[in-house]
Amino acid sequence: MVQADLPDQILFLQPYKNAAMRELRDNPPSVEDPMRLYVSLTDDLPTVRYTAEIVGWEDKRQLSNSKRGVLNRLIAALQPSETKLDNAATGQGTDGINLLYIRRLQPIPTPFPVSRLIKINDEIPLSENRTRSGGWSYVQPIA
Repeated sequence: MVQADLPDQILFLQPYKNAAMRELRDNPPSVEDPMRLYVSLTDDLPTVRYTAEIVGWEDKRQLSNSKRGVLNRLIAALQPSETKLDNAATGQGTDGINLLYIRRLQPIPTPFPVSRLIKINDEIPLSENRTRSGGWSYVQPIA
């Protein structure tokens, strides 16, 4: 994992849904003002296993061809299991439109249930009964 050796190296996540992450779109995080990200894995959705900082957001449909080319080269070099941007932004697939720029991805020493995360919009804990990956909720940071 690149960020184990270079924690400030920016990498990319591409959530599956074809809906813009409104909070990130309307108030994009930055290197100076990142947003905390809690991550569960597809094979263990009820458990938070990683944390990272979101330091940028873009709508993949708005990327220029030259920027798309640069990002594809970076992804191929730094994230070889992904190799390139997903195709939904070009109308060639059903992948998501959100491109997250992240840094400082690290495993959580003691993974915890997603129900410890409290949603900002209604102050209700996240449900552990998730059946699909790729979703998101804005939650209160854990101290």
